[in-house]
Amino acid sequence: MNPKMTLAVVLALGPSMSWAGDGELPVRAGDIGLTCQQILTERTELAKTIAAGNPNSPNFAKTVSGNAANAGGQVAGAVVAQSSGLFGSLGGLASKLAGVVAQQQVEARMGPDAEAMAKAKEAGQRDGFLNRLAQAKACRQEDPNFAGQTLSPDAFAQLSASPAAGVVSALNTDAVQKSDVTPLSSTLPLEGQLKLAGKQFYISEYRVLFEVSGKVSASTRAGYLPGTNYGATRSTIKYAIANLDIPALQAIVDRSWADFKARLAEQGVQVADSAQFVAHHGEVYSADQAASSADAPVYVEENLGYTERKFLVLAPTGTKIHSRGIAGLGAGNLGKRMEFVKGGKEGVAIGVAIHIAGLESSGSGSSILHREGASTAADEAMQLALPPRAVSVQTHAESTSARLTKPVPIPGTFARFREVDGYDTQKDTAVRTLQVLGNLAGVAANKSKTVEMAVDLDGPATARMALQGLSAFNRDVVMALK
Repeated sequence: MNPKMTLAVVLALGPSMSWAGDGELPVRAGDIGLTCQQILTERTELAKTIAAGNPNSPNFAKTVSGNAANAGGQVAGAVVAQSSGLFGSLGGLASKLAGVVAQQQVEARMGPDAEAMAKAKEAGQRDGFLNRLAQAKACRQEDPNFAGQTLSPDAFAQLSASPAAGVVSALNTDAVQKSDVTPLSSTLPLEGQLKLAGKQFYISEYRVLFEVSGKVSASTRAGYLPGTNYGATRSTIKYAIANLDIPALQAIVDRSWADFKARLAEQGVQVADSAQFVAHHGEVYSADQAASSADAPVYVEENLGYTERKFLVLAPTGTKIHSRGIAGLGAGNLGKRMEFVKGGKEGVAIGVAIHIAGLESSGSGSSILHREGASTAADEAMQLALPPRAVSVQTHAESTSARLTKPVPIPGTFARFREVDGYDTQKDTAVRTLQVLGNLAGVAANKSKTVEMAVDLDGPATARMALQGLSAFNRDVVMALK
């Protein structure tokens, strides 16, 4: 087993402590028995080590200005002014110029050494695993004393598995066809009543949204107090699947659809043939929109403020989906709706989203209140979730529904997030020079960092985990229909 790549972009302003680290791999003996409180405690310590070894952290390049700013510049300037009488009336200017150089040297010396950076990398790998473990155990942020769900040895082994040495195999249709379809053992948090007893109904659409890219951001506003200024900070992570294979994702959906129909038959749930039902009774909502194909992908975006996700819209081969607006499906054909209600007829739309990333953002606020600065994190984490502006299951005529009340983690390692591009004000020489000069004038430095990540999906793991989640979704939806 080998460490995987994980990322946490942190713009920190306060002091930090360090965690010694022990050189072990991210997964350790006894991890299966960790409680949510133990996970939280360890992640808190790991965060200090990660910050201490981050060469871009403002911890090592102070953004505090005013009376407390430019300590290196003040010291160096005083040394120059006192050590030579040759500058005369130009001594003040010489002091400031020397202060700029000295400030840069002081900040360089304050940066982390190789050992601290190595510990930070190790801590980041460990933190990434603990984050996935916390999700698998359904730890509650609002209730840190909750022990969490107990994982079976098989579930823990799946969570701990990772591609050797970070190497991933391509996702393709062959990997999908070779994958097993075994549902998650736990019941999903699917709530709602569909009221289908005694009714004739058909499945109008089976829609799967697969996340292909996204963004998470956070920021703090510049703050000013008497004698002290704090600069604004901004942190952004963008990510996207590299070498997206739409036919492979289509194969996952087709296998999931076959699994769904098999479960309907197994449970004795009678579902009318869609084409025949529509031909005889009409429809409240028309399924006339094409889903994605290799030549014509269809996307849906979700923007929740600090996080954005972009999904590829998929449906079983040969089927179509409903058109949707801001309000979702809308009113539909009101006449047919009344006919369906009176005649005991119904249509059912089914949909689910698959996330590929777990996102964290510190949000926004004043740097006076948030002196640690802005922080964001993106890590591989596959989850079942509600589709944007939709529910999991919706009936047409009576508009009853069932929905996942929260994202459901699918344990396992299935991808590699790698940095491919970005911009950091602290690595821009021109910007850094202006910041140092601004500090001399008592103006706090604004800092911004953007990281762009490519996501390499491991074919076998992605197919297995996606089908595992979708099969569990199918199982619980069929029971709701029953």
